[in-house]
Amino acid sequence: MKNTWMGLVILLCPLPAVAADDPSLLAAEAIRANPGVEAMRARAEELAKLAEVAGTWRDPSFGIEYLNAPVDSFRIDDSPMSGLQFQLKQKLPEWGWSKASKEVARRRSAASRHGAAEAEVQLRRNVEQLFWRLSLSNMLREVTREHLERTSDLLDAVRTHYEVGHAGQSAVLRLTILRDRLADDLGDFERADRKLSAGLNQALARPQQNRFETPLRASPLAVEGGASAWLTQAKAQRPELARIREEVEVERRAAELARISIRPDFDLWFKYRLRTVDTPLDDGTDFITLGVSLPIPWNSRKRGLGEEAARLEGARGARARLASALDAVESELIAIEATWQRAHEKATRYHEALIPAAHATLEMTLSDFSVGRADFSSLYESEVTLLQLEKTYLAATIETHLQRADARATVGLTTLEEKP
Repeated sequence: MKNTWMGLVILLCPLPAVAADDPSLLAAEAIRANPGVEAMRARAEELAKLAEVAGTWRDPSFGIEYLNAPVDSFRIDDSPMSGLQFQLKQKLPEWGWSKASKEVARRRSAASRHGAAEAEVQLRRNVEQLFWRLSLSNMLREVTREHLERTSDLLDAVRTHYEVGHAGQSAVLRLTILRDRLADDLGDFERADRKLSAGLNQALARPQQNRFETPLRASPLAVEGGASAWLTQAKAQRPELARIREEVEVERRAAELARISIRPDFDLWFKYRLRTVDTPLDDGTDFITLGVSLPIPWNSRKRGLGEEAARLEGARGARARLASALDAVESELIAIEATWQRAHEKATRYHEALIPAAHATLEMTLSDFSVGRADFSSLYESEVTLLQLEKTYLAATIETHLQRADARATVGLTTLEEKP
C-alpha cells in the first residue's frame, strides 16, 4: 500500500518541473499564423490603401477635332469655319466632396483595423481557454488513474476480508463498479484531448496530428483588480468598442458627404481652334473657347437629402449598438469577477483544508477497516469523497485561469504581461 499513499498527496506536494507549452506563446503564434485573422488584416490594409486615394479628382480629358471640313474636299483651309480644334476639359466635384470622401474612407479603414484587432483579442482568448481546458482534462485523467490504482488496491484488500468473512460480497461489487467506472472515464479524457488539441491546432494553423504538453499542476490565480477598474480599461482599449465608435463616425461623415452631393458639380473646358484659311475678309486668326456647365438639380437634391437621412439613422443605430455593447461588457465583467473570486476561494479552501482532511480521513478509515473498527461503507465514502474533492479543486483552479483569459479579452488586452 506504500505506493498508494504516495498518490494520495499528489495535489499537495511539489511536482518535478516539466516542459509544458506556454499559452501566451501559443496565442502569439496563433495571431501570426491564423488565416482568418490574416484575412481581416489584409482587408484592413486594403481599406487603408483605398483611403490614401479617396477624394481624388477625376483626370482631365484632352480631345482633338478635325472641325467643319467641307465634304467635297475635306480640307480645313477651304472654309473660314474649318480648323483643327484642341480641347481640354476638367470636371470639378462638389465643393467639400474631396475632403469628406477622404474622411469617410479613413474612418472605414480605422473601423476595419479595430475589427482585426478584436479578432486577435478573441483568438487569444480562444487559444488560452482551449489550452487550460486541455490542461484540466489531462490533470483529471492523472487523478483518475491514481484513484483507479488506489481502488484496485482497496479492492484487493476487501477481497481478502471477504475471503475470511470480514466483508460482504456487496463491498467487492461496489469497488468493482467504481474501478470499472474510473477505467471507462479514461476514454472520455482521451476524447477530450483529441477534441481540444484539434481546436488548438486549427487556431494555430498546425497539422492536426500535433499534440500539446500541459502542466502537471497549476495554482489558483487571485483576482487582479475588479469589474469597475476593468470597465474603465475596456472603454479605453477594447477594439470592438473602438470599432463601433468608428462606425458611428462613418455614418455621420457619410451623411455629410450626402449633403455635399446636393451641391452642383462643374464641367470646365478650354478649346483652341487652329485655322489655316486666309482671305481678304478673314486672316485666319485662331479661336479660343472657354465654357462651363452644371447639372440642373431636378432629382439630386431629393436623392441627397434622402441618403443623408438614411445615414443619420445609421449613425443613431450605431450609437445604440455602442451603448448595448458597453452594457454587455459591464455585465460580463461583473460576472467574470464573481466567478473568478468564487473559484479562487473554493480552490484555496479545498487545497488548504478539505483535501488534507479528506486524505487524513481516508487514511484513518483504511487503518480502522484493516483491524475491523470501520465498516466498508465508511471506507468507500472516504475514497469517493477524496476523489470528488480533488476533481473539484482542479476544476476551480483552472476556472481562475479561464476567467482571467475572459477578463483580459473583455477588457481588450493583447498580452499576458498586461493585467486587467
